[in-house]
Amino acid sequence: MTIEEINEIAKRYIEYLEKKMNIKLVIAQELTIYKTYGNVYFWGAQDTKKHRLAGNGPFLVESEAGRVLRFGTADPTEYYITQYENGNWKPGSNDIWYPN
Repeated sequence: MTIEEINEIAKRYIEYLEKKMNIKLVIAQELTIYKTYGNVYFWGAQDTKKHRLAGNGPFLVESEAGRVLRFGTADPTEYYITQYENGNWKPGSNDIWYPN
């Protein structure tokens, strides 16, 4: 997938979350981590004075299939990235989102 296609999936995922949460959300593009296997995105409420979110950990959009994998918030992001890269991170069923 191209970077544009990966970014579009990330945008669609945020739109999905917005509908679910009924809050305007944004991706912090400047914090995006680019990897050969996909991009890790950070996100939050657009109006941080009005909405404080919990559990809004980063997510990975895989470049091969476009699958979205939600990372947790209990550990630093690098922990989840390392676990993913080593094949040791096993997402729960609620931690996977398919764009189609």
